[in-house]
Amino acid sequence: MEKDTLTAIGTRIAEIRRHHKITQECLADSLGVSPKHMSHVENATSSFSLKNLIQFCTIFGCSLDYIIFGKQNDEALSKLPYEIVKILNTGSNDDIDRLNRYLQVYIELQDNQD
Repeated sequence: MEKDTLTAIGTRIAEIRRHHKITQECLADSLGVSPKHMSHVENATSSFSLKNLIQFCTIFGCSLDYIIFGKQNDEALSKLPYEIVKILNTGSNDDIDRLNRYLQVYIELQDNQD
């Protein structure tokens, strides 16, 4: 894998982990890898196995598309601004709840215009 790709993947993994306030050690334990390997993944000197990537996505409720490509490959989601996709994939429950409230207000405003 290219260094740029590993760097981008490691950055997204670290970003999601930090947003959820989980240490490298705790996440490494959950994934069954060493803390050193966890650090290497985030610093782009190593990579997770596919099994570990899937476990990571399951733990944090994010998509593999986001981790690998930095975007959603879902047609509808790909039309959203990057910042919203980022919140959906890296945000805490509070961030997602806040986004949902904003969207609900938008829907209500749209309904009032009809």
